[in-house]
Amino acid sequence: MDFANCLLQLVKGLCGLASKPLGYICNLTDNVEALGTAIGDLEAMRLDVRAEVGRAEERGCAQRTNQVENWLCRVQNFEDKVDRVLEEARECDRIKCFSRCLPQNCWSSYKLGKRVDRLLNEARELQGKKGEINDLMSSLPPPRQVLNTPLDKTVGLDSSLNTVWKWLVDKNEARVIGLYGVGGVGKTTLMRRINEKLSHANHGFEVVIWVVVSKHVNEDGIRDTIRKKLNIKDESWEGQSRNERVHLLGEVLSRKKFVLLMDDVWAGLELSQIGVLHSSLENESKIVFTTRLKQVCHHMGADETFEVQCLTPEEALALFENNISKSSIHSHPEIQELANNIVRECKGLPLALITVGRAMAGRENPDEWKHALTTLRNNPYKLPGMVEEVYHILEFSYNSLNDSIVKLCFIYCCLFPEDYPIRIDSLIELWIGEGLLRDTNDVYSMRYKGEYGEKISSTKRDKTKCDP
Repeated sequence: MDFANCLLQLVKGLCGLASKPLGYICNLTDNVEALGTAIGDLEAMRLDVRAEVGRAEERGCAQRTNQVENWLCRVQNFEDKVDRVLEEARECDRIKCFSRCLPQNCWSSYKLGKRVDRLLNEARELQGKKGEINDLMSSLPPPRQVLNTPLDKTVGLDSSLNTVWKWLVDKNEARVIGLYGVGGVGKTTLMRRINEKLSHANHGFEVVIWVVVSKHVNEDGIRDTIRKKLNIKDESWEGQSRNERVHLLGEVLSRKKFVLLMDDVWAGLELSQIGVLHSSLENESKIVFTTRLKQVCHHMGADETFEVQCLTPEEALALFENNISKSSIHSHPEIQELANNIVRECKGLPLALITVGRAMAGRENPDEWKHALTTLRNNPYKLPGMVEEVYHILEFSYNSLNDSIVKLCFIYCCLFPEDYPIRIDSLIELWIGEGLLRDTNDVYSMRYKGEYGEKISSTKRDKTKCDP
């Protein structure tokens, strides 16, 4: 009797030991089916989570938590691993023997069944982990409102700044503001002053975006600059079509109160093509841009335009003195008068005043100042920095005249003495007499062409004066 009990216990123990390995083999088909269902559920959960966090990240208002990122990575890796095991299970099912009822290789089936069982448990664990995640998203730190850049001391811009600032912060004022003026007059400097003031004042804007447009417009580059300022991640941007990127920017900007500062706009730019939709401005957002041509302001639909003008004689002298040492200008009685004459030659153009001032910094010999004045009057390009800082701007402006007749009319003005008053109607008569407007058939067409040429070329002149 004792022997029988011992034998019974031994058999039960052996059966218990064998039941689990046998279960791996016997339950393989059911477990594979359950694993396929579990991985399908997990994939659906992963896609839902990724879509939800993706939408939030596209809006630039939040970012995924580390818990979510870790869970998504684990599920993705798990799916790849399960795909390989399921393919192996399908192959094993194809080579069953005895009417496809028994596995051909029990040892291989045992190992496969064990792996399937382990993966099934891991799938259940990942499904449970999804329920333990408290927050899918965490708030992003607010975007840095303004890119602070060092700004030299400026002169003569306070009044201009106050005017533009009033338009900028007044809720009932203009949405689009155009600043125009000749090259080197200080438009970019004024824009930088606005940018600087936005970094200190309590203005209520959520984000300030600075974009340099330039003559050769790169719309892709502009859109990319804007999206980086809005904290739109690379994965939400790369691989998207132009229309998809424009739509994304429009959607994000419509939820923010922003200021878009666009410097150096040469031609009318379609704001909708860079993601700035008209509806984006309905939440008191503002756009400020600089250009050399007033007609660009009209093309851009500016609600307010402001001409940035050359400095007054007093302002011009102050700016010039800011760029030379006081010891230089007071080192000799003659130098002050020579400095005044040099300032007059610069015609109130800030860029010229700064360039010449820096060239004369530290010069304490009156002969050097006399030579500089003579050079400025006769060969200004020989002064240090004039070609790099001033002449290339004037050349760029001249080359932007895309009408050869307008170019000829502009050059014709150089024949008059400096500061010589030229009446517009007389100038047009001279152009007609010289044959510059010969492509037209009658005097009325010539006058119309002349008025057009005067209008365009006058925006380029900084020395020739035209009286009405």
